[in-house]
Amino acid sequence: MPKKVYLFLVLCLMLACTQQVLAKNPVRYLPYEDLKLYHFGFFIGMHSQDLYIDHSGIPDENGALWYGSVPYYAPGFSVGVLGDYRINDFLSLRLSPAIHFGTKDLALVSDQPGSEIITTSIRSNYIMLPLTIRYRGARTNNYRPYLMSGFSLGMDAGRRKRQEVLLKAINYYWEFGFGCDLYLPYFRLVPEIKFCLGLGDVFEHQRSDQGSDAYEQFTNAFDRMTSRLIVLSFQFE
Repeated sequence: MPKKVYLFLVLCLMLACTQQVLAKNPVRYLPYEDLKLYHFGFFIGMHSQDLYIDHSGIPDENGALWYGSVPYYAPGFSVGVLGDYRINDFLSLRLSPAIHFGTKDLALVSDQPGSEIITTSIRSNYIMLPLTIRYRGARTNNYRPYLMSGFSLGMDAGRRKRQEVLLKAINYYWEFGFGCDLYLPYFRLVPEIKFCLGLGDVFEHQRSDQGSDAYEQFTNAFDRMTSRLIVLSFQFE
């Protein structure tokens, strides 16, 4: 029995010493990963679509002014691939084509008391081609935070022409966000949050497919619309 107790105490002491060593010198996974000139990966995530609206201030035939807004954010699905080119230890150039599947509801309300709220659903499947620059901080153990910014070309592949509000098929975006490289034993997991702000007016003012007065009610109420997205993604590199 004393020998077993002695062996147990020795094992406990060895375990405690090992934990102290690991605390001072943690294991660094993928130590040479950041030295690669380029690498590839893929990502999945979710997003929300929004519209920033400038109103025309033009009253209808009854003298009522109409105002539109996106009352709530509906989650959508995002998927894409990426390619990263290393410029130096802190900068990299990244191309990350993606598809964002989602919808957004647009509510139109009058300034007249007791008026009915008109709601329409806009489906937008954005094909985005962003080219961004990432500035990464120094690596600490298995973590490395970064900031990113760039521009993107967006194409709406899910729009339906005969709907109350029609958005343009092509738009340009400014993208910026932040994330963190998490080094795991066999790959890097990179959670990222980014904001996509549309640079142009996406509202179709001239409608050749107007078949009813309902289209005109929306068309006259808006002067300009810009598209916005918030994207949360998990990248596997």
